[in-house]
Amino acid sequence: MPSSTAPSWWRAQCVAMLRDGDWHQLYRTAMSWRNDGGAYLPEAWLMDVCSALLHRQPKTAVHSCDLALQMWVERPQDRAVLHFVRGLLVADHLGDPKTAVEDLELAASGPAWLGGEDLERVRQTTSRVRVPRAQPAPAYDRAYVDLISSSASSPRPPVPDPLPVDGTQPGLWSEALSYLRRKA
Repeated sequence: MPSSTAPSWWRAQCVAMLRDGDWHQLYRTAMSWRNDGGAYLPEAWLMDVCSALLHRQPKTAVHSCDLALQMWVERPQDRAVLHFVRGLLVADHLGDPKTAVEDLELAASGPAWLGGEDLERVRQTTSRVRVPRAQPAPAYDRAYVDLISSSASSPRPPVPDPLPVDGTQPGLWSEALSYLRRKA
């Protein structure tokens, strides 16, 4: 198994599984990548999201974003990327544009490469949903993270060294975006 210093190996594995449409192997690879230091960055979580979408489970994809936001991804620009992803999932895959606006607004303060056209598109979409299909995204919870990473539980994955700059466009962004922008 490669070390946490080889994200290119993980990317190559994920691309192969995306091309094969193998949601289960993609899920297992994304999980292994997260355990190898990818948990702190949006990229491995994007592959978890793509796996859920390949499996036609958009609520699971939203849940993956929620796990990352609550427990793992702390840096503000990386969080904005995950809010963007979550907003697209809620708007386009769960069919709840009204609920998605909050995430896309949070993403607007993120990296410039995210753009703003999706926020405007979703704002202009009429929502026919009466009951929200997703709860608001969780905040990062340091106390919860400390509790689950105590000595009684399994240790936290290693932090990549060096970490990419906060808000760096993930290497698998274009591959993930093609799944995120698909309509349900």
